[in-house]
Amino acid sequence: MIVKKYYYIILFLFTYLSWSQNNVPPTINAVGNQAYCPLSEVNIVTSFDIIDPDDSTIKALYIQISEGYVNGEDELKLNNSTSHPNIVSSWSMLEGKLTLNGANGLDVNYTDLIAAVKDVVFTNNSVNVSGNRSFSFTIGSANYLPSTDHYYEYVSDIGITWTDAKVAAENRTYLGLQGYLVTITSADEAKLAGEQAKGTGWIGGSDAETEGNWKWETGPEKGTFFWFGLAVGNSPTFAFWNTNEPNDLNGEDYAHITDPNIGIPGSWNDLSNTGAAEGDFQPKGYIVEYGGMPGDPVVNISASTEMYIPTINATFPATRCGPGQISLKATSAIGDVVWHNSPTGGSILFTGEIFNPNITNTTTFYASVVGAGCEESPRIPVIATAKELPDILPMLNFKNCDVDEVADGYTIFNLNEATEIITKGNDELRVSYHLSVADAESNINSINPFPFENQTSTTVYARVEKPNACFLISTVNLEVSTTSFTNGYSYNLVGCDNLDANDGIAVFDLTEASNQLINQFPTGQNLKVAYFKNLVDAQLEENEIIDQANYINENPYTETLFVRVESANNGACYGISPSLVLKVNPSPEFEIETNAAFCLNIGILTLETFNPKDDYSYEWKNENDETISTDPTATVTSKGIYTVTATSTLGCTSTPKTITVKESDLANITLNDILIKDDSENNSITINTENLGIGDYEFALDDADGAYQTEPLFENVSAGIHTIYIREQNNCGTTSIDVSVIGFPKFFTPNNDGFNDTWQIKGINEDSFQMSTIYIYDRFGKMLAKTNVNDKGWDGTYKGNPMPASDYWFKVQLTDKNGNVRNRKGHFSLVRR
Repeated sequence: MIVKKYYYIILFLFTYLSWSQNNVPPTINAVGNQAYCPLSEVNIVTSFDIIDPDDSTIKALYIQISEGYVNGEDELKLNNSTSHPNIVSSWSMLEGKLTLNGANGLDVNYTDLIAAVKDVVFTNNSVNVSGNRSFSFTIGSANYLPSTDHYYEYVSDIGITWTDAKVAAENRTYLGLQGYLVTITSADEAKLAGEQAKGTGWIGGSDAETEGNWKWETGPEKGTFFWFGLAVGNSPTFAFWNTNEPNDLNGEDYAHITDPNIGIPGSWNDLSNTGAAEGDFQPKGYIVEYGGMPGDPVVNISASTEMYIPTINATFPATRCGPGQISLKATSAIGDVVWHNSPTGGSILFTGEIFNPNITNTTTFYASVVGAGCEESPRIPVIATAKELPDILPMLNFKNCDVDEVADGYTIFNLNEATEIITKGNDELRVSYHLSVADAESNINSINPFPFENQTSTTVYARVEKPNACFLISTVNLEVSTTSFTNGYSYNLVGCDNLDANDGIAVFDLTEASNQLINQFPTGQNLKVAYFKNLVDAQLEENEIIDQANYINENPYTETLFVRVESANNGACYGISPSLVLKVNPSPEFEIETNAAFCLNIGILTLETFNPKDDYSYEWKNENDETISTDPTATVTSKGIYTVTATSTLGCTSTPKTITVKESDLANITLNDILIKDDSENNSITINTENLGIGDYEFALDDADGAYQTEPLFENVSAGIHTIYIREQNNCGTTSIDVSVIGFPKFFTPNNDGFNDTWQIKGINEDSFQMSTIYIYDRFGKMLAKTNVNDKGWDGTYKGNPMPASDYWFKVQLTDKNGNVRNRKGHFSLVRR
C-alpha cells in the first residue's frame, strides 16, 4: 500500500521591486509528495495555486532541485510547452534550476504560471536512480535550501580579496535578509553552495587567528570551529576539504571553494588573502548566504516539495561462523522489500525487511522494493558471510611421563605442547585452555598452560580461534604414561672439535642418536625424540633444542642431555632420561706458511707442515682436488693453491689449511735499467724495477752479504766502480751488476806516500768506457801532459821535472759503451807536502 504525504506550503511571492506597505503579498497552495519510477517523468506538484488579492502578474518563478541533485542525470522540464505560449522555460544543468519567465520579457500572468507549474516534470536518465529529491520554489534567482531555509547567491568579482569579499557580502541584502560569506555546515549545503553555484570563490572560514584552527568568521556560526590541523586533521562539525587540503602553502589562511578543474567538485582549499594573480587559484568571486541573522524579517518567499524513489535505502549484511542460519536486513522508506538469490530474474525468496536464510558458505542475496506505484527497484546485493571455522583435532588424549619419583599418576603438563597437535601445526590459530566448556565458549577464566598439574583436573578444554574470531573447542584428556627408559641407559655421541679453537666445543647432529634411543621402546609406535638441557625443561617441554642437526655443546669435552621420547601422533610421553652423552675429541693442530714462491730458475718447491701437536696423517691436494702427497711435506712444480688436512689417531680431521704458491725468478738487469747521478755533491744510483722480473726483490751495494733494502735507491755514493746486488726475497737467488760513478778529484799530492800520488778520473774502467784522452794544462793554457783514461794518471811532472804546487786545468771527452758522449773540463790543485 502506498502512503502519500502532502505538504501544503504557503508561498509568498515578491517581485524584484519592493511592494508598498499596502500591497498584499500573494500566497500559494502547493501539494507534492510523488513517487518516482526509473526512466519515467513525474510532475513535481499534484496541485498548485496562486492567490493574490491585488496583483495578477509576476516577473519570474525559479524551481530548483535543492537536495539530492545528480548533475548530468536529473532534469526539470516544462511539458506541453505549446500549451503555454506565454511562458519561456530555461534549464541550468549546473545549478539544477528551472526558470519560468514571461514571453518577450513581459511579466507572466498568475493563471498562465499556475498552469505551467502543474506541467513541470522531474526525470532521470539512469535505470539505477536512487535517493530522494527536494524541489524549491522562489521568486528570486538565489538558490534556496529547504533544510536550512536559507538562500545562496554567487557574486562574480575576479581578483577580489577575502577581506573585501567579507565586507561586500555583509553589505548585501536579499528581501530584507542580511548577507554574509557562506558558512557550510552540512553535505546538502556544501552541494548547493559549491557544485550548484554559478561559480567558485570565497567562503567564510579562516585560521588567520591561530594556524590550523579553522573557524567560521561570518554569519550565525561566527566563532564556531570546524577543522583542526592540516590535510591530516579532524572536524568537530562538518568540513569538505579537497584532497591534500588545507596545506598552508606560503601562509594560506582563508577558505575558498576549489575551481572545478581541480579535484573534488564543490570542495574547499585554503588560499592567501589575495590568492593567485591568475589561473585556477585566482579568486573569481564569493558566495553569499542569506538567513539566520539576528533582526532578519520573517520571509516566506520560498517553499519546497519532495519526490521519493522507491528503493533500498539501507542494507545490513551479516556474518556467522560456519554453516547455519543468518539474519539479513534491508530497509526502504516505502514499498515492500523482497529478496532474491540472483541480480536479475528468478523468483522471490522472501518478502519483508528481515530475511533469515540457512547458508553453508558465503552467499550473496539481493534485496529490492516492489509496489509504491513502480515496478521492482534495482536489486542491491546483501552478503551473508560464512566465515571459516578452524580445522582442529576435536579430542586429544595427551600423555606425559611421571618422572617426579612418586608413582601416583600425577605430574606436570605443558599444555602448549598439545597446541601444535590440536591445531595441526597451524600457527595462525590462537589457543587458550579452560577448565569447563562454558568458560571456553565464553572465553573467560583461561588457565596457565604450563606448568599445569593434572591433579587439578584430568580434562581441560582448548578454545581454538582463527583470526576471523571463529572458534571451536577441543577436549584434552590428560594421561600419565607408565613406560620409561631402562634404568641407567645412555648413548655416547662422539664428535671432533671442529670450531676455531681446540676448546672442547663442537657441533653435533643429535639426530644421529634418535633411532638408537627410540629402539629402547617397543616397536610399532610412531615415536619422536626431543632433547633438553635439564630435567625440568624435559618435563615441561620448555626450551627444547630445536636445531638438532647443529647443536653446539655448552660444557667442554663432555655434556649430558635429557631425552624425551613421545608419540608423534598425540604427544604422549614414553620416557624422559639423561641418556645422551656428548663427547668431544680434539682436532689436529699444526702450522704451515700460508704463502710461498715457486722459483722458475730452480723448478721445484717443497711445502712443509711444522709444530704438530701429535702424530697425524696428512693429505695434500691441488686446485683440482687431486691428492699430491700423504706425507708431512709435498713437492710442487708450479704455482697454485694447495691445501693440507691432518687426521688424528682418534679419527678427527682438521679443517683444511691453504698455501698460496706464486711464481718468482731471479732478477734480470742491464745497465739500461740503472740511472746514475755522478760528478755531483750527492752522487746516487737509481734502479728501474719495472724490467727486473716477477719476483720480490731487495738491493745491496758493494756487499753481497751486507744489509739489503727494498728501496731501489742509493744516495751519497762515492765516485768509483760499484757492484749492485739484487736478491730475490723468496730464496730464488741473487744477481749483480757493476756500475761506474764518475768523479773528478779536486786535488792530489804526488809525494809517493801511496795516497793520491797521481791525478786520475775515478769510476772509469775499460769495461764501461771506450779509450779517451785526458789533457792537462797550466794556468796559462800550456799543455803539460796527455794521458789515457785507463792509465795511472798524471804524476805532477813535465818532461820529468816536478811541477810546482798550483791549480791546473783538464779537458776530457768520455764515450761509454752505448756511444753516449760526455765532455768535461775543469781544474784541480797540485799540493806539495
